[in-house]
Amino acid sequence: MKKICLTVVAASAMLFSAQSLSAQEVPQTPVEVVEVEETVVQRAQEDFRQIEIQELPAEVQQAVERDFAGATIAEAYVKEHEGEQKFKIKVRTVDGEDKELYADAEGNWIDMEKKEEAKDDWEK
Repeated sequence: MKKICLTVVAASAMLFSAQSLSAQEVPQTPVEVVEVEETVVQRAQEDFRQIEIQELPAEVQQAVERDFAGATIAEAYVKEHEGEQKFKIKVRTVDGEDKELYADAEGNWIDMEKKEEAKDDWEK
């Protein structure tokens, strides 16, 4: 009886050690480590190109005069996408404060904070 128990124990020990050896023998696929350089891109500035202030549509210039009386336009930029134009206007107010405004071609102001949420849809 002792011989049978010892035989079963010895056979079990050999079986478990053989499984652990085969598990160690399985080659692992090499893992490629790729370093990704993170860059911060201000998406609002990506596709805007600078234009002359005179190139701004009259509606946009009138909107600046109407809503920011006395402000002067320092710089103007345009972004075109699928036939639509968006304008970025840098103005200096009477108080000497610099503001960055966004408008469409009809002179309607664009709230860029809200626009960022929908921007992915617009750029598709």
